[in-house]
Amino acid sequence: MNIIQKKSPNFWSGRKGYRPEAIVIHIMDGTLIGTDSWFANPSAQVSSHYGIGKNGEVHQYVNEQDAAWHAGRVDAPSWGLIKPGINPNLYTIGIEHEGGPNDIWTDAMKQSSATLIREICQRWQIPIDRSHIVGHFEIFSKKPNCPASNKAILNELVALAGQQTANPSIEDGVRKIEEGLAIIKKSIF
Repeated sequence: MNIIQKKSPNFWSGRKGYRPEAIVIHIMDGTLIGTDSWFANPSAQVSSHYGIGKNGEVHQYVNEQDAAWHAGRVDAPSWGLIKPGINPNLYTIGIEHEGGPNDIWTDAMKQSSATLIREICQRWQIPIDRSHIVGHFEIFSKKPNCPASNKAILNELVALAGQQTANPSIEDGVRKIEEGLAIIKKSIF
């Protein structure tokens, strides 16, 4: 996946002993270029780890090892894995998506998002499910249209990320070798 670096000064270095445990999906309510500019502005006091354009282009604003400022306000959370009293920025990765709440997401944007979600989940051993891939509105209820008024997009992203095939695992390789050895043993004896 090609990722264009667009560094933001708005983040905390490190995660104060926490690690990413979930991904928060956002809608920019604007353009990718406008978001690049806003996140580059220190007075904005906001950022995200990634932004995805309608054309599928992916920008990275903050390293995953650091805490972006995308989901720090908590209000009547419905997310079951929220850690009371702990800023969600410390244990989540944020992904912004170009457009407005009622825009139709392009296939390119959905595919890039699903690929990015899958890769992040693999890096951090995050399950690809709706408990670990959440909308911003599930943390901050005063953002009911983030990521969209049609919440089905979250289910679609989880399904797409889960369907994408990853590289064969080591366990699959070991299993195939063991099966091959068993066949050789049978043919020798």
